[in-house]
Amino acid sequence: MSSTWRPRWFNSTLLLLDELAVSIDPKGLEGGGDLILISHAHGDHVAGFRLGGLKVCSEATAELYHAQFGRSVSAKLQRLPSKLRFESLELRLEEAGHILGASQFQLYHPERGCLTYTGDLNVEGSIIHRPPPVLDCDVLVVDATFGHPLLRFPSREELYEEVARWVSKSVEEGYTPVLHAHSVGKAQEVVKVLNEYLGLEPLVHPKVARVSEVYLKHGVSLRFKPLKPPLEEGLRGCEVFVAPLLHKPLRAPFKKVRNAVVTGWASVFSYSAFDKALPLSGHSAFPELVSYIEAAGARKVYTLGYYAEEMAAWLRRRHKLEAEALSGRRERARKP
Repeated sequence: MSSTWRPRWFNSTLLLLDELAVSIDPKGLEGGGDLILISHAHGDHVAGFRLGGLKVCSEATAELYHAQFGRSVSAKLQRLPSKLRFESLELRLEEAGHILGASQFQLYHPERGCLTYTGDLNVEGSIIHRPPPVLDCDVLVVDATFGHPLLRFPSREELYEEVARWVSKSVEEGYTPVLHAHSVGKAQEVVKVLNEYLGLEPLVHPKVARVSEVYLKHGVSLRFKPLKPPLEEGLRGCEVFVAPLLHKPLRAPFKKVRNAVVTGWASVFSYSAFDKALPLSGHSAFPELVSYIEAAGARKVYTLGYYAEEMAAWLRRRHKLEAEALSGRRERARKP
C-alpha cells in the first residue's frame, strides 16, 4: 500500500481521502465533513446531527436522540450490523456494547487498508448488551476513557449484586433508595438489574422513561413505572426511584432517602454528596481494552478519550506498538 490512514483531531476524528472528508463523532459545529459518522446517542457525540454533509448512524441512535432532544434527524439509518459503500470507501457498522445502537465503524479503502473506530466500547457486554465483535484492522482508533494502566472495574456480576444488596438494605431499614444514572444506557441497565435481581419495578424519572420506551421498541425487556405529574404526588409510596445522573442528589420529597450514583467515574472521582457510589460503567477498563487491541492486530493504534496519553505511552513502552494519543484531556485542555 502506498499510504495508510492518518487520522487527525479537528474537534472530531477526521479522515481525509482524495474524494471525501470523513468526520467521526464531531464535538461541535466546526467538526464537519462530507461524510459524518455518529457512533451513539450520548450528548457529547451527537453534535454531528446539526452539521451539513451526509450522516450515518444506527436506527436506535436516531431514535434515542429524538427521545432526548425532541428533534428528528436526516441521516442514512442502519440496523446493526450493516455495510455500505461510498465511492471507493467501504463502511461496516457493528455493535459496540456501550448503549443501545452504539456502533463501531470499520472503514476499508483500497489504497489505505482497514481502519477501525471503536467509539465508546464495552468489550464484556452487560445484562442488556452482548459482547461486541473485535474488528481486525491495520489502524485502530480505540476508546481510552478508562484507559489508565492502573484502572480496573469489579466484574459486572459483582456490581449487579452490590446494587441489589444496597437497594434491599435501604428498603429494609425504611429508606427510599434513589439511584442516579445516565438517562441513556446506564439507567436502563439499573432498571434491568432491579427487575432481574430483586423482582422490582422501579419508578423512573420522565427522562429515563422516554429513553426506556426506545429500548422496549428494540426488544429489550424492561419493567418500570414512569413518574407522572404532579411529581410530589407521583413520588408518594415509591419503593425505589431511578433518576438521571446529576452532580448532587435530586431533591425529592421522601421522608427518609438514600442516594446512590452509578457511574464508572466513581472509580476516579469522589462523589461525597451521595451515600453510595457504584462504579458501573458503559466503557471497558484498561485490561479489557488491551485484550481488544491485541485481538484486532493493528499496526498503529490511536487512543481517544480521558486517559488517551497514558494508554498510548503504555502501549509504546510495554507492547512496543506504534501508538499515539489522538485526543485526551491534556490535548483538549491546551485548546484556546
